[in-house]
Amino acid sequence: MLKRKSVFVSAAVATVVANIITLATSLYSMQVYDRVIPAAGYSTLWVLTVGVLVALAIDFALRATRALMIERESTRIDFDVSEFFFARSQAVRLDARPPGIGTMAAQLRGLEQVRGLMSSGSLFLVADLPFALLFILVIAALGGAVALVPLISFPIALGLAFLFAWLIRGDTNRAQISGNRKNGLLVETLDAAETVKANRGHWHMLGRWNQLMDEVHYAEDPVKRWSSIAGSIFSTLQQLSYVALIAWGAVEVIHGNMTMGALIACAIIAGRVNGPLVTMLPNLIVQWGYARSSLRALDAILRLPLDDAPGIINLRPERMVGPLKLEQVKFGYPGAREDIDVPRLEISYGERVAIIGSVGSGKSTLLRLMAGLYAPGEGTVLLGGLDMAQIAADTLRRHIGYLPQDFRLVNGTLRDNLLLGLGDPGDDVLMDAAARTGLDRMIASHPRGLELRIEEGGRSLSGGQRALTGLTRLMLARPRLLLLDEPTANLDQTTENAALGALGEEMDENGTLILVTHKLQLLSMVNRVIVMAGGRVILDGATKDVVARLQGRAGKVAKVDSLPTAGSA
Repeated sequence: MLKRKSVFVSAAVATVVANIITLATSLYSMQVYDRVIPAAGYSTLWVLTVGVLVALAIDFALRATRALMIERESTRIDFDVSEFFFARSQAVRLDARPPGIGTMAAQLRGLEQVRGLMSSGSLFLVADLPFALLFILVIAALGGAVALVPLISFPIALGLAFLFAWLIRGDTNRAQISGNRKNGLLVETLDAAETVKANRGHWHMLGRWNQLMDEVHYAEDPVKRWSSIAGSIFSTLQQLSYVALIAWGAVEVIHGNMTMGALIACAIIAGRVNGPLVTMLPNLIVQWGYARSSLRALDAILRLPLDDAPGIINLRPERMVGPLKLEQVKFGYPGAREDIDVPRLEISYGERVAIIGSVGSGKSTLLRLMAGLYAPGEGTVLLGGLDMAQIAADTLRRHIGYLPQDFRLVNGTLRDNLLLGLGDPGDDVLMDAAARTGLDRMIASHPRGLELRIEEGGRSLSGGQRALTGLTRLMLARPRLLLLDEPTANLDQTTENAALGALGEEMDENGTLILVTHKLQLLSMVNRVIVMAGGRVILDGATKDVVARLQGRAGKVAKVDSLPTAGSA
């Protein structure tokens, strides 16, 4: 931090010296017109010329050094800020994320607009603006009352700049929101390209795209119009200031109140007062409008709840051996009804539990609550007697192995995905785990083996191959609590038997297994079954007892269906 502060202090000193040296050209012109030309003083001319050239060389060196320092420090700041927001986006709780991931990604890309605003050119304009007062004082010293011209025009220019920034504020905000939604639609369409193509949905998506483009252009048109008007007004204001200064200065010269050289010097210095505003301020106003909207979007991301609450030192236990308990747990997705309502549920350490139920009964949501990926709206989830909300997220992930129903892979190699978040145990251990789950057959069938390139999301692999990759990674991680959501839904019978056998051997040694399934054959792995309906536990007991009760219900339904109806033969 001190090093960064010293860089900006050095840049500020360079800015002060460079702006003072800038006065050299105007003073040079004044001396040439007032002393050299009337007296035909060649020697004085050469001395003044050499002096001003040295001053210009120093000015160039200072400005180049300042630009280099600021650019280098801006790069470091950009790296730190980008790293912070990327890490922050990963730390956001899954249940608190915005519904559109593409829109969230577009909000994060707003960093580029903020970075564009904070580029060296913009910073230099802001740094040079205070010296306008110094230049006006110099004009007053040289031309007296002539300084009233820039003294009036400069505040007018600044006032107009703030006015235009206020006028485009709402439009830039609307354009930013529509642009984020447009980018979100693009990400969604590319991600769901297979579904869109298979269902002939491209016309529907194209219609949504064109609608969002209309919204973006509708919001951007006023911004462009006001920017053009601002540029024209600033340019006209500069020319009017120049004409007024020359006219007033000419009157002063005629009356003998100032010299011709002083008038030329005042004209040059006045250009330094309003010149940067004319050349950069219109574009800077638009940049500020978009950057302001981006900052608001980034601030919304910063307000999202995190896995680990900031300012709290969470627990990092080495061992978490004990029951998994849910006490008065309620959970609902934003804008939806209450999805989970479990007054009390306890799973002892070492148990093998299956969670079954109809589609939409809350099985997967309950599993995410048990994994600590979702935080309950009410109640507490305890593991080993500790509240999950008080355990550091990385520690919790180390003790809990979770396999979602749709396991996605990341861009990289197969080895990268198997060792994601893990240390390298060596090829022997890795291949042994692959052999136990059946993934070794896929590795052996490809010429690149473990270096097989994986596309984004694992699209180059089948659903079964992705599931095997996830199961193999869990074998390598060796968690003590294993949560599986339909782990064998995409596997054939042979591969399923191999994978289940490996899991059974792994969990027989130690640990708790909880799986969500629709397959009755998987119930042979467990000693307890939980049945869910409408987000509530309606049955819970030993496997054989629950299966018998379910079969009894099915038998009663079958008997009712087989009864003759009225009017039947």
